[in-house]
Amino acid sequence: MPSYLKLLLLSSLVLLLSACSSQPNLPAATQSLEPNTHLWHWQAQGRIAFANEKNSHSASLDWQQNGYAYQLQILGPLGQGSARLEGEPFKVTLTTSDGQQVAASSPEQLLADHLEWELPLSNMVYWVRGLAAPGKVVQINQQTLIQNGWKVEWRRFTQVDGYQLPSLLVAEKGHLSFRLAINQWQLFPAP
Repeated sequence: MPSYLKLLLLSSLVLLLSACSSQPNLPAATQSLEPNTHLWHWQAQGRIAFANEKNSHSASLDWQQNGYAYQLQILGPLGQGSARLEGEPFKVTLTTSDGQQVAASSPEQLLADHLEWELPLSNMVYWVRGLAAPGKVVQINQQTLIQNGWKVEWRRFTQVDGYQLPSLLVAEKGHLSFRLAINQWQLFPAP
């Protein structure tokens, strides 16, 4: 085989493989994410990156949800700084790495006031499961919506115990953005 044909064949193969590897793993159009509405007992571990007009941060994240109660463990890069957010409706506590505890009625208030993170955590408990939060929503397509000013896009899903759950979620609102990559899901039965 002439060398130019080998090169053309090799180039085509590389292009095909790179196209396959960059395709998002999205649920088939026939697969409903509605069963995810019943998931209220789970643990998700991964990484989160947040940016606003002044700063950008990234951290490891361990999110445990038990009904409406939750605990988020946030660990900064290379173990620098940590925070634990524990809450239930209208009662949230943030514990910093130096043991300081502060409380508020919303997780958004605590994160903004003490970590300078403007994350819509009350909505994220739905978005992390591939669902719209309660309230007004504009559905762009199966994997993109706009809610409370946030454009939310699910870029990758993974199958866990028969459920299609997001493994990559990207959201932006004006100068704010966050990226949540979940590398491990664990589902628990309801008590």
